Amino acid sequence: MYCIKCGQPIPEARLKAVPSTRTCVRCSSAQRVAGFPLITGKTEYSALQIVSQQEAQQLHKMGARRGTGASTYMKKEKRT
Repeated sequence: MYCIKCGQPIPEARLKAVPSTRTCVRCSSAQRVAGFPLITGKTEYSALQIVSQQEAQQLHKMGARRGTGASTYMKKEKRT
């Protein structure tokens, strides 16, 4: 089977994973997202924050620095 957008062959693995697909991974219109668990109690995770890939990369960079992290970024986002 070939992609309806670019005409390239659709890999077998994609056809097995998504049998009804008509596009290759590159042409797929599905946007990738990432999820981060939010702590709503002292020790429990009970919510999931869904963010775009760009935001996920920014959160990952922020988490690598001391004194900042994903929770700080998300608190700022909720206020605005």
